[in-house]
Amino acid sequence: MKSKKWLALLLSAAMVVPVALAGCGNGTGNEGGNGGNDGGEGGNGGTNEPPAQPTSVSAPTVSMTGNILSWNEVKDAECYSVHYILDGQDFLISEKQQGTTFVFNPKEVGEYSFYVVAINQTYNLASENSATVSFNYEADKSVALASSAKIYVVGDSTVCDFNDGYYLPRKGYGTQLHNYINCEKSQIVNLAISGRSSKSFLSESNYTTLKTSITAGDYLIIGFGHNDEKSDDAARFTSAKGDKNTAGSFQNSLYENYVKLAKDKGATPILCTPIVRYDSTNKYTGSVAHVTADGDYPEAIRTLGKETETTVIDLTKITKDLYQADNEAAQYYHAHTTYKSETDKTPSGRDSTHINEYGAKMISYMFANSLINTDCSLKTSVITNALAPTYAVDFTNAINTKYVKPAYNAFDESANASRKLAEITTNSTTSNWYKTVMGNVGGASKLSNFTISHADNVFTVGTDTNSGKFENKSDGTGVDGFGAAFTQVSAAKNFTVSAHVKVKSINSASVNGQTGFGLMLRDDMYLDYYATDLASNYVAAGILGNKTAIFSREKAEEGTTLTAESNSAAASVNSEYELTIVRVGQSVNVTVKVVGGSTYTKNYTDFDFNAIDNEYMYVCLFATRGDIVEFSNVQFEITGESQGA
Repeated sequence: MKSKKWLALLLSAAMVVPVALAGCGNGTGNEGGNGGNDGGEGGNGGTNEPPAQPTSVSAPTVSMTGNILSWNEVKDAECYSVHYILDGQDFLISEKQQGTTFVFNPKEVGEYSFYVVAINQTYNLASENSATVSFNYEADKSVALASSAKIYVVGDSTVCDFNDGYYLPRKGYGTQLHNYINCEKSQIVNLAISGRSSKSFLSESNYTTLKTSITAGDYLIIGFGHNDEKSDDAARFTSAKGDKNTAGSFQNSLYENYVKLAKDKGATPILCTPIVRYDSTNKYTGSVAHVTADGDYPEAIRTLGKETETTVIDLTKITKDLYQADNEAAQYYHAHTTYKSETDKTPSGRDSTHINEYGAKMISYMFANSLINTDCSLKTSVITNALAPTYAVDFTNAINTKYVKPAYNAFDESANASRKLAEITTNSTTSNWYKTVMGNVGGASKLSNFTISHADNVFTVGTDTNSGKFENKSDGTGVDGFGAAFTQVSAAKNFTVSAHVKVKSINSASVNGQTGFGLMLRDDMYLDYYATDLASNYVAAGILGNKTAIFSREKAEEGTTLTAESNSAAASVNSEYELTIVRVGQSVNVTVKVVGGSTYTKNYTDFDFNAIDNEYMYVCLFATRGDIVEFSNVQFEITGESQGA
């Protein structure tokens, strides 16, 4: 440190006279200035007389707030030099300061005295030193001012919290901001929701919470973009090509619903460009960097920020630069579903969109440090002595210690021709259907208790015994067991599947809260597999517990949850239903129509179908525990390419 001090001292001494000659116009100097002067006011009303030549410039009046040094704009000053004195030595720390604030990030403990000199380069003038202001830095004490404001956060899956069961679970950067901003964790109100865009978020109760809760003096961090660019999903898509006055554009959505809302309430909005998706080729262009046929989404945010004088934190550039500097290391900022093997715990099943807790900390850290270099008042609460997260500590802490690698191999059509039941062509899509019994059916010997067949374009699936179940327990140990006809579909495809269902028989002695049948879309597939712990992710339409239902199961860190939305209409012999599942990108819409009765529908946004099988999804015609049903008019059609997460 001493060698750096003497270098700074020599620089300071060398600049005592020539500093005004060094040129102020092209310098940025300070770490956190506010952009400086405009470069002149232009003409003087048509006269050719030059302005009067100044003979002197006044010394600024300086003040210190936290670690932010500020001073008044001095008449005729073109720039400023910023100095501090430490241990009797004088250091020049900003030679060509354009703005009137300087953010000081100390590295050495001590009592600092700051002063500023105003400079007019054109006429080689320098003011007297300003009066000094003091700043005391202790290594174990943040220089940030404690914020009393609430910090609201809105955005998508890269911002929000999660509770999944991955080996390296997903965590958005909004969950880690409290580590780098001096406030109570409870002051950060993270309203972000996975899968939402600036458009679709408006229909959520969290948006209502934002509108009714945010008030003067608060902050609003806005982190959308990933899903606004999904042109395959009209409910979420906004175009980056229009400006803030173009109805339906990305800028218009951000401005009208978030920036303007915050400012009208007296709060301070902060716009964030979206983080990049991981790119193994290290190119970071196109949709990976959020530039699509519908426009440049990060640039749309930057433009909106300039036009509305709103702070912009360019996380696209920040993460692009971070990743390209060491692309191999950057993949470990991301969520991973599993690891390679019990003897090799290298993460596997990388999620190229979502980050883990380590990545969330890194982006939050860089967000906070970028905030220092803006005019946003929240910068005074950035914890300037916070350490950057490290692989050694923070990556290790991000690992889910409860994770158990499943015994799983993706279904291989070419190796299972003997299981094929039918080949169905719908318009231009041909789907092959196979059979299986899996899960907790009461014992390996009971796998044979199920009927799964196809004849005359009708699938018959089920069992008249009490084999199988859909079970839910409060401790998260509930499991599934059923028979099914199924087809494999690429996770990269959008599709629609539908079927007419008629109840053929019900064993009344077996019917209870665990019975069920219908149409299912699930993450993984097992072949004639008895297991007492099968509880994978799926959504389903049909009957659960002998009542009409749309239901789902999703695995989290602490277990699995079976969630159902049911009505009171019980199934009986000859009951009929029309079932439909439509997948568009991250959205899955499920519909149950009771023939002669009501229709029920639910949309799942960003449901996780990649926790185990990263490449495929599986559509099932299923039944279990006393139910035998017929599936007719089965329609399956690929409707396009999914734009993914």
